[in-house]
Amino acid sequence: MAERTLYVCCPSYALQNPLEKRDYTARARAFARRMNLRVVLSPLLDRHLPRGTWLDASARRDDMVEALRHSVVWACQGGYGCVHLIPSLLEARATGRPRLIGYSDITILHACWRLRGWGEGYYGQIPRELDDGREAGTLLPLFRGRALRRSNQTDAAVVVLRPGCAEGPCFATCLAVLAGLAGTPALPDLRGCILAVEDIDEKPYQVDFAFAQLHAAGALDGIVALIGGSFTHQAPLDYGGPGVDDVLRAWGERLGVPAISRLPFGHLPDSLVMCNGRRLRLEAEADGAWALTFAPRAPGE
Repeated sequence: MAERTLYVCCPSYALQNPLEKRDYTARARAFARRMNLRVVLSPLLDRHLPRGTWLDASARRDDMVEALRHSVVWACQGGYGCVHLIPSLLEARATGRPRLIGYSDITILHACWRLRGWGEGYYGQIPRELDDGREAGTLLPLFRGRALRRSNQTDAAVVVLRPGCAEGPCFATCLAVLAGLAGTPALPDLRGCILAVEDIDEKPYQVDFAFAQLHAAGALDGIVALIGGSFTHQAPLDYGGPGVDDVLRAWGERLGVPAISRLPFGHLPDSLVMCNGRRLRLEAEADGAWALTFAPRAPGE
């Protein structure tokens, strides 16, 4: 059997210093021991830049082509920059069907993974602590191919916006990044999917605008359910307009699909990890009871 490897890279923002590299390396090695993987570190982890900057696009493109030779790719740093990699990713050849771990701007990689038919994507991070917390409690069983269930018994803050039941592949995403793919060849086909969205510091009108842009592009055609995650924007005290829940409820109604909000995944500490490409069932009741169930990974996946 070929050796299974975990490639650690930063296709968006560069790391700032050796301490960041040490942190990500320790997390990767602890996870790899649990999953019987060998860690391979991208040489770009040693090219440190100030916060909010990215490396030369050609170096990151070459590095992503290298990443596709490995079993699992962990994009340990989000930020901005994956948009520069789209042409290369849509043309590149992978060795097998690599899996992907990452979130935020890594939405672009998740979109390309779906378009190319590569392996599962895990929308989230490898946590520092593998024995406790939501990240570990969701990433580890999902990565191992097990079923996973969350409900109002485990996540009491979740709100049912539109009752109903639906089932389909999960696609979790940073909403503004996904909307930015409208009109590009990297916009994935989401028909039949349960769409899970989150974002950082987006105002309610920006959330609505992103949905309107995706709808106009046809990207919301055929989605079967809508899940809202973490939206971190805090409205000023004198704000009297709709909140994010109101926006999500309105789009659930417009699309005619069941919808829930405030699922704790996305840009927040100890986030749930969602599994892109895995079959997911949503049950949402009018009395506020709800459940999400990821099926076991299909044989051969």
